[in-house]
Amino acid sequence: MKGFNVKEFIKDIFENLILRGDVAIVRFAYENPEDADEIIFASKLPKEIREASVNLGLSLASLRICNHPYIEKVLRGEAKGTYPVVVAVCCKAFNISVEDCMAGLAYSELAMLVFSAVRLKAINFVEGQKLISELLEEFRTDYEFEPFFPILDIIEKDHEKREPKVFLS
Repeated sequence: MKGFNVKEFIKDIFENLILRGDVAIVRFAYENPEDADEIIFASKLPKEIREASVNLGLSLASLRICNHPYIEKVLRGEAKGTYPVVVAVCCKAFNISVEDCMAGLAYSELAMLVFSAVRLKAINFVEGQKLISELLEEFRTDYEFEPFFPILDIIEKDHEKREPKVFLS
């Protein structure tokens, strides 16, 4: 798309949704995963995004890399099992600090975004690596849970009705 700045779009998603949504909920998930799960699930407005988060979370829980009652609830279908909450529970089970867990989740979600842009040839690999480095230089762990990026919700809702889809969530 002519005139569309993919790097700025990724930066906006990272700052407004990833850091203020998935990363911010980690701190709460360390203390109360069930409630954190409900909150983060409800914050993901488009159905595909909710389903993608649950599918990723269930995939991670299915690896059974940590033993925790919440993980067992996810596997039995008694908890939604959103990805950031499953990550938080596993990190806590391995005695990983909440700050390190937040940083790891921020990196992994940013990397997924950037690598998707690289696969779509919207940016090249070197530009992607530089973007990841630049955005993570500003990373901190004092985010409040306040994900807000309505233009992406509109784009994602439109994507649900469109065929063909480039990536299956």
